Amino acid sequence: MSYKFVSGDTGSTLRVTCLNDDDSAIINITGATVVLRWLNPTTNAYIEKTMTLITPLSGIADYQFLAGELIAPSMAFEVRITDGSGKIIRSLNPINVDVRTAFA
Repeated sequence: MSYKFVSGDTGSTLRVTCLNDDDSAIINITGATVVLRWLNPTTNAYIEKTMTLITPLSGIADYQFLAGELIAPSMAFEVRITDGSGKIIRSLNPINVDVRTAFA
């Protein structure tokens, strides 16, 4: 899946479907905490934001970006799922997105 965003937008949403890498089975995220994590290239600090569970049985979660979070020209995100018992799994491959600079 390809994502494309514009820097400075606050209505853009990243939606993910959590799948098992071994067999592509949907991961039930009911009762889990799903976090989106990325490196802010401006501050060189990692940002972690809790995602909204949209359809937990289908593994779907999303995050709507806030002002200043989308930075051109590209970004990479990691998804971390913590289940109800505290077990953690992370996306094996980063989610890479293109972010274009907004017109002045």
